[in-house]
Amino acid sequence: MRVLPYTLQVGSSDTSVGEGRSFRFICPYPGPVRYQKHPFCAALALVFAVTSSAQERAPLNDHLPHWLTLSIQNRVRSEGIRGQSFDPGNDHDFLLERSRFSVDLTPQTWLGFFGEVQDSRAFWFPRADGSVKDTLDLRQAYVRFGDEKGFWDLKVGRQRLAFGTERMIGAAEWGNTARVFDAARLGFHWGGKDRVDIFSSSTVASDVDHWDHHRQGNNLHGIYGSLGSWIPGAKVEPYLILRDDHNASYHSWTTGLRMTGSLAKVWAYDIDTQRQTGASRANSLSAWAFTFRGDRFFPTLRWQPSLMTEFNYASGDRHPGDGITNTLDQLYPTNHGIYGVADVIGRRNAKNIRGGLWIRPRRWLTLKTEGHGFWLASRYDGLYVASGALAVNVPVTGAATTHVGNEIDIIGEVKLNRHYDIGAQFGHLFSGAFLDRYTSGGDRGFYAVFLDWRL
Repeated sequence: MRVLPYTLQVGSSDTSVGEGRSFRFICPYPGPVRYQKHPFCAALALVFAVTSSAQERAPLNDHLPHWLTLSIQNRVRSEGIRGQSFDPGNDHDFLLERSRFSVDLTPQTWLGFFGEVQDSRAFWFPRADGSVKDTLDLRQAYVRFGDEKGFWDLKVGRQRLAFGTERMIGAAEWGNTARVFDAARLGFHWGGKDRVDIFSSSTVASDVDHWDHHRQGNNLHGIYGSLGSWIPGAKVEPYLILRDDHNASYHSWTTGLRMTGSLAKVWAYDIDTQRQTGASRANSLSAWAFTFRGDRFFPTLRWQPSLMTEFNYASGDRHPGDGITNTLDQLYPTNHGIYGVADVIGRRNAKNIRGGLWIRPRRWLTLKTEGHGFWLASRYDGLYVASGALAVNVPVTGAATTHVGNEIDIIGEVKLNRHYDIGAQFGHLFSGAFLDRYTSGGDRGFYAVFLDWRL
């Protein structure tokens, strides 16, 4: 622990507003003394100063015209990985920082313009690439026609796309650069509970050295419905997604149906199933996936605990060389946390069970403990990590075992107010027989401590 050389003035020197206060802040960052002025410590010092004077400061947009909205966001995250690439001793600790500034102009209810720049940086990260580093780039820029509160709206330009639980298409906000698309999205919405979105898009690739650009020839099109008025207490979400990659002569059709709802206000369920067909240069595609999640809430008990259980299945190739690929194409999901915070498992050739206990000791504090068990869906296919990339191959004769491992996660989330969040995540994957046999056999550890503020 090191005392920062900051003396921060909080409040105003005008006695009619309040006495100014100053304090010295102890930095928890464990780095060398020369880094005691690091942005992580500075941001922590600032958030404590501003939070302590929250009653004395006005929101960012209080004095702006109603048609103009500004937003500033910053996230600082200290992160570490133990046993990267399943290699004992391959350990890394690093710092990730992300800042965003956005402008939302709405001259008319039927017309709007939105722009956002993002600056993502990585400190002490080995071989930083576009997944963690993208210095000052255009993240979003779109024009909106119509009205979200009306019957229709159309957004054209660079934008976020996220549907359902983001298991197929999501913004991947945990990532330091996150994900956006160059897209046209037409939405129809009625009754307050129903909407249908039609979109045509191409994902944007983060480029460390140049302005970001979408992946030319790799396109994603679809229709996604969210219908909440059909069944009381439930929502039905049918969808159809086409991925068309001209560069790889590949296309896939994903047909899916999700249903989520609650029962008696103490039970909740989420069921999602997909069927996938398509073709590449040499093979046809035939894959499927299924997810079931159930929650039980205890709102009258102390700390309002809830129990969660989940089962996931994503198909893998059953008969290599037969001209038919059975490995699910996970598209562009948000996987972090769903399959463990260590990000060892992707939604390809995988089956896993998940269970958890969540408690809320305070209104501003949520604690989660979760356990995961991971297996390969097919012993003739390999292990795919959260990004969807193949990490561990298997012999032509198939793997002798399919048990990848078991993971324990502990997560804490603190919401100081609507402007500031602090959180921590710790995960440890205990290697199973598959990793012991086909890799160096090391466990995988992960931790992250973050501060997120927005004005």
